[in-house]
Amino acid sequence: MTLGVSGKNASKIMKARTKFTQISLFSVLLSGRYGGVIRVAELKKLGTMAIATMDRLDGEMQMIDGVVYQACADGQVYLPGDDATVPFGTVAEFHAEQTVRLADIPSYELFEEYMAKCCPQENVPLAIRFTGDFRRMKVRAVVRQEKDGVGLAEAAKNEAVFEWADCSGDLVGFRLPGYVAGINAPGWHLHFMDTARQHGGHVVNFFLRGGELRCCHADDLQIRLPPPEVLSGLDAGRDWSGELKRAEAER
Repeated sequence: MTLGVSGKNASKIMKARTKFTQISLFSVLLSGRYGGVIRVAELKKLGTMAIATMDRLDGEMQMIDGVVYQACADGQVYLPGDDATVPFGTVAEFHAEQTVRLADIPSYELFEEYMAKCCPQENVPLAIRFTGDFRRMKVRAVVRQEKDGVGLAEAAKNEAVFEWADCSGDLVGFRLPGYVAGINAPGWHLHFMDTARQHGGHVVNFFLRGGELRCCHADDLQIRLPPPEVLSGLDAGRDWSGELKRAEAER
C-alpha cells in the first residue's frame, strides 16, 4: 500500500469557521420512525455537503457541491425536488482545511487507520470528500419503508447491495466522535456517487486506487430537532447500542 500526500505532508489553507448540522436524532430512526422532517430546500441552506436518508428510508442521499442525489434500491439515482423531505442526516458547511493525495488503500479499515494518523483529532467531528478512482466499490441502499414501527436494524436487512470495479467518483461523509451516540452513529459514515452521477449509495467497502482527499473539522455542531410529535413516546434515555450495532453490522 502506498500513501501519498501533496507536498511533504499535506497542503493546508486558513480555516474558516465550519458548522455541521445534525437533522433529527439517530434514535428516532432506530425506533422505526421514518417520516421526513425537513425539506430539501431547507437542507441546502445549511451547507453544501451532506449525507442522509430520504423520506421513508427511500434510498441513500448525498449532497455534493449543493446538489442532492438520491441513490435508491432499484439501482437508479434521482434528483429529488426541493419539496422532498429528509428524516435524518448530517450537513456541513464544507471549507477544506487540508488536501491530501491518497493512493492504493485496499480497504475501508485501512482508510480509517490512515485517517487516524492524518487527522488525529478524533474528538472533533470531521467531514471529508475524496474525489478519485477505485479498483472496487461496494455500496448498499435500504428499500423504502411504507410504514413506521419496523426498527432500523430490521429494515436494514431488506436492502440492495451493489458492487462495481474500476470506477471513479466522490466519497463524502463524516467521522463522528463517540459522544454523539444516540444523536448519530459514532465513527465513519460514507456515501459514494460515481462521476456520471448514475450509481451510488451507502459505502460498505472499497479499494481506493488514487485521488485527492479534502477534509475539514467542525467548530460548531448543531442539532435540528424534529417536531414534538416525532419525539412523542420515544425512550430518549434508552441504550440504543444494540440496535445501532445491528443496523451498522455491514457499515
